[in-house]
Amino acid sequence: MPQEPIEAASAVCVWLHGDSLSPQDAALQAYPAAPVIFVFDEALLTSQYRLTFKRLFFIYECIVDLYERIPNPDKELRRGKVAEEILDFCQSRGATRVAVTETYAPRYRQLVTRLEQRGLTVRQFPKPKLVPYNGPTPKRFMPFWKKIERAAFRD
Repeated sequence: MPQEPIEAASAVCVWLHGDSLSPQDAALQAYPAAPVIFVFDEALLTSQYRLTFKRLFFIYECIVDLYERIPNPDKELRRGKVAEEILDFCQSRGATRVAVTETYAPRYRQLVTRLEQRGLTVRQFPKPKLVPYNGPTPKRFMPFWKKIERAAFRD
């Protein structure tokens, strides 16, 4: 991916979420020296969407592993209201921008809007595709899977 001019890392924080826990995350790649935050969403932890302990522990292990792999020492793991925690994190570092890789998560757009309403500039990177696919919109999973299976498991 060609590097375009980016803001100074000191003015940007990187927001990670459950779909961006990879060292190859686009926001992390664009801002390798920027402070990093992941927030366990209090609303999801306490609502009807409560995750199992195994799932929470898996996510936690992914975050710990990722945080060990990225060289930037300024990274935090928080629990609370996502937008408020991100805003507090950015403000405490004098950042006015947040970088994030898009996700299909239902509340993602609301969170971005809330951050922008609170004064942060949100730079969104496109969500990665599992595989390239330019065919018609699939109506059933299995026929679609048969078409993309080989590409999905290639190294």
